[in-house]
Amino acid sequence: MAERRINGISAFVFLACAVFGAWLLTLSPVDPPWILLGSAIIAATHLITVPAPSGEHLYLGIGAATAVPFLVDDLATFLAILALGMAFAWGVFVAQRNEHVFAGPHFLAEVSALMAFASVVVVVNELSPRNEFGDPTSQLLPVVTAGIVWFTVRALTRSLVGLEREDLSARFLWLLALEDWAAIVSLFTSGALFGLAFPEMRWWAILLALVPYAFSHLAFVRYHNTRVTYGQTIRALAQIPEVAGLATMGHAERTAAVAVAIARDVGMHPDEVTELEYASLMHDIGRITLNEPAILRAGYTDEDLARWGAQIISEAPFLERVGTLVKEQHRPFRSVGEERDETVPLASKIIKVASAYDQAINDQMLSPLDALELLHLGSTYDYDPEITASLRRVISARGDLHPANL
Repeated sequence: MAERRINGISAFVFLACAVFGAWLLTLSPVDPPWILLGSAIIAATHLITVPAPSGEHLYLGIGAATAVPFLVDDLATFLAILALGMAFAWGVFVAQRNEHVFAGPHFLAEVSALMAFASVVVVVNELSPRNEFGDPTSQLLPVVTAGIVWFTVRALTRSLVGLEREDLSARFLWLLALEDWAAIVSLFTSGALFGLAFPEMRWWAILLALVPYAFSHLAFVRYHNTRVTYGQTIRALAQIPEVAGLATMGHAERTAAVAVAIARDVGMHPDEVTELEYASLMHDIGRITLNEPAILRAGYTDEDLARWGAQIISEAPFLERVGTLVKEQHRPFRSVGEERDETVPLASKIIKVASAYDQAINDQMLSPLDALELLHLGSTYDYDPEITASLRRVISARGDLHPANL
C-alpha cells in the first residue's frame, strides 16, 4: 500500500499558524516560554479525544483553548497561544498519522473553527467596555458567544469538507456535526471552569475542571459502547436466515451498506440513518418462519415475510420503529392513479431499492449497469425513481460503473 502523504492544504495552514504565532510572540509582553507552554498544553490535549454521538472524536484541545481568555491579559498573547497551539497540534496529528493531515482539508476545518472562536472573543471584548482581558469574570459572555460560533463554524466547515465525497450530502454532514453539541458543551464548560478557578486555586483548578469532564467522558464512552453492542447484536441476528440457508449469504450486510450510502446521499438525519441500517440488516429476519412446514403448505407472500419480521423485531421496544420500517419495505412507492404514496417511509423505500439491487447483482448475476436498468424498469410503481437516482450516484462514486466493472 502506498504511503500516505501530508495534505498540502493542512501543511499550508500549519505554516500560516506557525508564522502568525511567531509574529504575535514578538508583540506579546509575556515571556515567550510561558506562551510556548500554553501552546504546548493545547497541542498535548489534542492527544486526548472524546467519543461523540456522531461517531467522530472531539479533541480535548478545544477545552484547553476555552480557558485561555480567562488566563491572559492581552490580545497578542491570547492569539499567539492559539495560533502556535494549532501549529504544534499539527505536529501531534502528524505523529499520530491522523486523517486531519493525511486526508483532505480537515485540519483547515479545525483551525477555521478555532480562529472563529478567537475572533468572536476579540470582537466582543473590543465592543463592550465592561469586557477586558485580565478580568476572568468578564470573559463569560465572550466565551459563550464564541463557543456558539465555534460550534456553528465547525459544523459548517465539516459539511463543506465532506463535499469532496460525491456520495455524501452537505445536509447529512451538517446534521451529523450538530449531533455533537452535548459533548462540545462539556468540553467548553470544563475549560471555562478551569479558567475561572485558576486565579484562586492555581493548578488545583485542574481537579475541579476534571470533575464535569470525567463524568461526561464516561457517559459518552458508555453511549458509544452501547451503540457498538447494539450494532453487533443486530448483525448477529441478521445472519440467522443466511446461516439457515433461507437467504443469500452476505445479503443483509450488503443491503445495509448500500442503504446507508443512499440515506447519506439524500440527506437523512443521522438518527434515521442508524434506524435504517438496523432495518436493512434485519429486513429478511421474517424468513426464519419458513422453517415451519405449515407456513410452506399454506403459502406466503413477501408482504407476509415483512410483517412477520416486523413482529419479531418489535418484541424489543427499542426496535419498534425499526420493525415498522421492515413491515413497510415491500410496499410500492406509488399506487395506480397517484403520484406517490406519502405514507410509505423514505427508509422503507430505500431498503426496497437496496435489497433489489443486491439481489440483481448477486442472485441474478447482473452487472451494476444492468441491475440499475432493471430498477428503472420497475420505477413505474415499485421503486422510487428518486431513490434509484441516488443509488446511481452512490455506486458511481465508489467506482462500480467504471467500464472495467461493467
